[in-house]
Amino acid sequence: MATERSWPLRGARWIDVAWVLFAIANLVAMLMFETWETVPFHFIWVSLTFLYGFRVWPVGTTLLVLAGVCVATGSLILIDVAHGSQSIDEFTEVPLMSAMFLAMVWHARRRFIAISQLERMNEENRRILDRERRFIQDASHELRTPITVALGHAELIQKGTTDPVASQDVGVIIGELMRLRRLSDRLLILAASEHADFLRRVPVDAESVALDALHRWTPVQRRWALGALEDVTVDADPDRLALALDALIENAVKHTCPEDAISLSVRRRNGSAIIGVADSGAGIAPEDLGLIFDRFARSDPGRTRNGGGVGLGLAIVKAVAEAHGGSISVRSEPGRGTEFELLLPVAAPGQTPHAVVDVGAGGSAAGTPDGR
Repeated sequence: MATERSWPLRGARWIDVAWVLFAIANLVAMLMFETWETVPFHFIWVSLTFLYGFRVWPVGTTLLVLAGVCVATGSLILIDVAHGSQSIDEFTEVPLMSAMFLAMVWHARRRFIAISQLERMNEENRRILDRERRFIQDASHELRTPITVALGHAELIQKGTTDPVASQDVGVIIGELMRLRRLSDRLLILAASEHADFLRRVPVDAESVALDALHRWTPVQRRWALGALEDVTVDADPDRLALALDALIENAVKHTCPEDAISLSVRRRNGSAIIGVADSGAGIAPEDLGLIFDRFARSDPGRTRNGGGVGLGLAIVKAVAEAHGGSISVRSEPGRGTEFELLLPVAAPGQTPHAVVDVGAGGSAAGTPDGR
């Protein structure tokens, strides 16, 4: 809306003053040169129409200026008619030019009102989004402490009980508390993804990030494999990148069985790095492909809560990719598997990759194999 906000011109009073001086000069010309007064006459009216298109005065000012120009130009034409230098038909130019100007006023004011309404709506939407973002951040922060306390007590009870039924019930409580913690952490990440300090970018070896992620997930029973691994250094935040990669692998795990394959690859394409996660699982229906990156989206509404998660993993991947100036794409065929490609900018030549420390960067936010 930056271009729209520059219209109409506000505070440019010097333009009005310049036009008044120009109009006066042309009125003088009409008075002095009776035989060709139509030239300055049209200069006045055409310049007025152009000026209003940029300025859009208030209605009262517009009518006052219109009346003044009509009286001034009409009077001078009548003087010329009285002197015999012009025909009375020339006077019809005044209402014609007035009608042209009023048509300009009508179109300009319609556009001005529409833009004003749009700007008000955009501002209101921005305020609503800011309030929602602050609410999500505050709520997520407030949830973390009671969840952590409750989780600690539940784990102590589970360790201290000898009743297998009670231990199983406490295990269910721990699982649900883990789910709540993952949800609060993911909401915090999404709320922070639009902040300027969301990323701390350094040169990162994309191959190392992929290998570390594979190391974290190999305890999960799948046929793990490595595809092409090219030497590519990306300009990225290693923690956020590991988080996004864990979310992609988690998604692949949820949509595959133990006998299915999941492969990771790192490639260079057209000056960008491509980190791929492919699986041989159930695939995604074509009508769901455009929705899977939306928050709380699930490609299969019939999945259980244990398998389905909360629908924020792929939204986090998209947020991380776009924060890096990259993108995420997906190709899938029902019954034949899915492949995600995370595109990231390559680091400038000559930069040395920073060491990546594998601390389970996905943590509670991405749902890593430790279940946290």
